[in-house]
Amino acid sequence: LVNRLKGNVFENLIIANFIKINEHRYLHRHYYFWQDHRGLEIDLLRKGRDDFDAYEIKSTQTVTNELFKGLWNFADIAQPNIVHPHLVYGGGENYVRSGVQVIGWKDSGGIKA
Repeated sequence: LVNRLKGNVFENLIIANFIKINEHRYLHRHYYFWQDHRGLEIDLLRKGRDDFDAYEIKSTQTVTNELFKGLWNFADIAQPNIVHPHLVYGGGENYVRSGVQVIGWKDSGGIKA
């Protein structure tokens, strides 16, 4: 049961951190969840004036191309040049892979909430 819930708890931890930063810094940003008819989803979506910050949140410490599927799908729909994709994961390194900013969970508090 614990392993099954690990991803849900991790996702909630990261989203709660975004909300906390938003409130404490009086940023007045609005966050959304997005899912298409096939079940592909974006865990956290922030609409800017002319763009989107899209965040996929995964507890795994191993980054695979499969983790980017929802981000790429949303970028295709919304126009890739206005989507800034991010993957927050259970690992510790930060880097760019396949056009996605990969962020270790410990550094997720420093992202522009």
